[in-house]
Amino acid sequence: MPHILNEDAAIMAKLSGIQLSAPTGPLDVPVRWTTPEPEKGEMVYPVIVIQRPKIAFAPDRAHRGFTRYDYVQEGKPMPAPGDKWGYYGELPLPFNFDYQVTVYAKLQSHQMALAARMSRGDLFPARAGYVHIPAIGVVASLDVIGGPEMLSRLDSNGKRIHTTTYLARVYTELAPWEIERYELVETIDGTISEFDFRSDQPGRVLSQWHNAASDV
Repeated sequence: MPHILNEDAAIMAKLSGIQLSAPTGPLDVPVRWTTPEPEKGEMVYPVIVIQRPKIAFAPDRAHRGFTRYDYVQEGKPMPAPGDKWGYYGELPLPFNFDYQVTVYAKLQSHQMALAARMSRGDLFPARAGYVHIPAIGVVASLDVIGGPEMLSRLDSNGKRIHTTTYLARVYTELAPWEIERYELVETIDGTISEFDFRSDQPGRVLSQWHNAASDV
């Protein structure tokens, strides 16, 4: 799955599976995106609706350099424990993904119960939030940078709807360049010799060595 879609799928999965207690038994709370818009008859409550209003480069987290990529590279085999190869490339570029999450409920009791559930550490806590992105085997930081903002309004049928809105930021990375597979160096051979600048030829050998890379 391409970058961006990985993060979107991770947020969707994080918010899925929430249930409320109801007199008739557990009530599943569906999760959907703002688009495509459902027909009025298809909308059920309570419901969680997601949209992604912004993706921004994060220069405050940017670095330059060459690094090893230890997380999953989609479509490529990963080294097993003990393998002497890996994936390397330029440091990835940091991005902030902002998600607006709105919880809709017909009953205020459902609104409050869902607000309590959303505040738990595995969903949208006030600090130390996270989201698991299984496509690349990474757990990314997540901050709630807005909300919860609670409102009540009347829909087009005059029915009251209660909403709780959050703005969450996921701190992720993108590598726009090719990531290459490199074999790790196993041995290093070397010779140090005198050099005769008059004849432009190497002279007497001063030192030679043959070492395993792990010992150097």
